[in-house]
Amino acid sequence: MVDPVEEQINLMIDGVDAAIAGKYPFTLRDLIEHPLDYRDRPTILVEIENLKADIADYFAKRKMGVTEVMSTYMKDAAKAEEVAKQFEKVINSAAKSAKKPIVSPIVFVRKEDEDEILFVNKFDEDTSPKLIDALVSNCLFVVDASMEVDGFKVGRWVFPDPSGKNRAIYVSFPINPAGALDIARDQMLLALDVIKSEIMNQLALEGRPMPISPAPAAPVPAKGAESKPPESKPPASGGTNKK
Repeated sequence: MVDPVEEQINLMIDGVDAAIAGKYPFTLRDLIEHPLDYRDRPTILVEIENLKADIADYFAKRKMGVTEVMSTYMKDAAKAEEVAKQFEKVINSAAKSAKKPIVSPIVFVRKEDEDEILFVNKFDEDTSPKLIDALVSNCLFVVDASMEVDGFKVGRWVFPDPSGKNRAIYVSFPINPAGALDIARDQMLLALDVIKSEIMNQLALEGRPMPISPAPAAPVPAKGAESKPPESKPPASGGTNKK
């Protein structure tokens, strides 16, 4: 099965490549997958910096088109929070009845990929309380691992049992489309910075000259500041002795 996150990032890389088609002698995907193939280009560092600017511009334009999608996201996030609050109420009650402590640690270190996680998107009045009772009765304590995202509660509870197994309930939460774009943009920009370092390190190992570095940006003058020509100084007085 294809990882949905990886698939989404691949689609975004394709989108960037479509936007910059023909502008560079390489695509973003080429550069990410085979960075050292371009170490012989004397202007590769300049081109990478230009590509970073193009990527930032691409995502800025993409974010301008997610206004309607953001409205849907906010509604779905509010629904997810309501479900989280329903679970929270019943879990707190069940833990109190079973005399099991509820802890909210700053960090809960565990092998999350070994957890048995139930993802839920609604609270069923018939089955959800029974599920919670079964998990609480078999656990040592309850870990409230809930978090806040964009002002909404994301419900997450872990139930460690005596065998060392962790079972959990996660309330499904929608993905912020604007936030996903920011994450993808930052990942691409970071990848390009890593590629720059990789190219330079490889050239250094090979004892070859470094490519041309980008020119530093000119400092922006302070608002209201005026450029003035340097003041001319009067010539120094000679050492003539007067009688």
